[in-house]
Amino acid sequence: MTANRLPIDAETLRTWLVNYISSVLDLPVEGFPTAARLDSFGLDSVEAVVMAGVLEEEFRVPVDPIQFFENPSIEAFVAAYASDGTGSAGTPEPAA
Repeated sequence: MTANRLPIDAETLRTWLVNYISSVLDLPVEGFPTAARLDSFGLDSVEAVVMAGVLEEEFRVPVDPIQFFENPSIEAFVAAYASDGTGSAGTPEPAA
């Protein structure tokens, strides 16, 4: 799964997702339920494609929209895709 990880840490990815979804749904960021299923907010496949595209533009990496259904909450997506400090080949990432 390391090859599929995004080049951002868990907190950055979580914050980005909360901010994005909050702005799309006009919900407050404070206290956003990151463990709730994304479909419980009414997010559908169309929004998953849009969100994946915006993530790709923001972080310059491909994001398959199906991953939002296989990891249906912010916490699940972050756990699966936030950087764990290794590069795509499982080697440590260079220091920034």
